[in-house]
Amino acid sequence: MATRTILATGTRVLGLTALLCVVFLGAGRAVGQVPAKPAELNVLDRLVGKWDSETFAKVAEWTPMDAKTKGVLVREWVLDGRFVQEKGEHSDNVRALVMFGYDEQKKAYRIWHFSSMGYRSDSTAQWDETTQTLTGRSEGANGITTTATIRFIDQDTHEWRATTKDAAGKVYFDGGGKCTRKK
Repeated sequence: MATRTILATGTRVLGLTALLCVVFLGAGRAVGQVPAKPAELNVLDRLVGKWDSETFAKVAEWTPMDAKTKGVLVREWVLDGRFVQEKGEHSDNVRALVMFGYDEQKKAYRIWHFSSMGYRSDSTAQWDETTQTLTGRSEGANGITTTATIRFIDQDTHEWRATTKDAAGKVYFDGGGKCTRKK
């Protein structure tokens, strides 16, 4: 009887494992078949390269005084061209890692930002072809929300802007910057 229970449990575990593999690895695809990359990834191609970065932050809850920094950003395609990874280092010794991608299920761009100061965010963004702008939003704790844009001026220049507020309108961060491609 114990052997039958062990076999039945083992069979259920194997069945569950197989089901999870199908769900997470892609039902309907042959093993090893890589899905086509969404055309929306082409928007992110304009981020790739080495960039000089100038940033500013205005006085707000998280920035008690105006600040300006300079830095260098390196962005490259990673994970078989599905994500753009940014590594940045600024004159205030803050380092950052940012990942840009496109989520086909959500029909939205995704941006994950992590800094050496412990800051992190997970944003969802939309592309506006007319204005050449990615506009994103990140929901934080306690009703704090960040709205950010990246506007492409030309192939060698883009500007970003971000504002973080709570539901009452209190400003926690207000800043932005300009990135210029290194030649």
